Amino acid sequence: MPDDALYVYGIVKAGNSPGWEEAGIKGAKVYTINEGGFSAIVHNCEEKPYLAKEPEEIKELIIQHNNILDKAMEHFGGVIPLSFNTIIKKGDMDSRYNLKAWLNNDSELLEAAWAKIKGKTEYGIRIYYEKEKLIGDAAQQEDIDKTKKGPGLNYLLASKAKAKSNELAQNKIHEFRQMFFDKIKEITGDIKINVSKISIKEDRDLLLNLSVLIKAEQISGINEFLEGKKNDGFSFQLAGPFPPYSFAENDA
Repeated sequence: MPDDALYVYGIVKAGNSPGWEEAGIKGAKVYTINEGGFSAIVHNCEEKPYLAKEPEEIKELIIQHNNILDKAMEHFGGVIPLSFNTIIKKGDMDSRYNLKAWLNNDSELLEAAWAKIKGKTEYGIRIYYEKEKLIGDAAQQEDIDKTKKGPGLNYLLASKAKAKSNELAQNKIHEFRQMFFDKIKEITGDIKINVSKISIKEDRDLLLNLSVLIKAEQISGINEFLEGKKNDGFSFQLAGPFPPYSFAENDA
């Protein structure tokens, strides 16, 4: 039967929230199931995940999943997002019973997650620095004697100068990363570093890759701060708002 299971998009702190309906994945009717102080956003489905042969088809399904989460954030003032293809099966009891049991059993975790994300959304921030400017600034700081003293010694001194410049450049990278992290954390408080390799091999190097959990009125402060750094050789990408996956996944 097509309604043997429940596909769950996310959880909201809404208690009894009748009447909210949307069209979800493949046009499925999306509604809420309430238990205690929480409501699960669901649609009826079969007991199997959504699959597709082509990557673009899967991408479209994920977009439809996230569209429901976007609408939930707007309607309920927040959402605890669940990953694509989260499906509650019936087992010994029906799927609705199992879903309600889960909401009851994990109520404390859900309360903690909701307290963190209520009224907030996630943004991604990627900050870049110009390689040539970084190396040029570092080279000006190194103080190795470049006086001509013979081919062999000049080669040794040049090698030392290059190593010193690289060391100074890496130190600058660390200082800049810490500066950006500290300033953005002052604005939001909820911030995570996304692991990425930092190198100086490209014309525009990734300095820092962050996720932040933030209220709508705070994003202008981050944007203003980043814009103010453009004249210093920095550039950035600010993406969002998104459902707060990075900040709810460890609590719910």
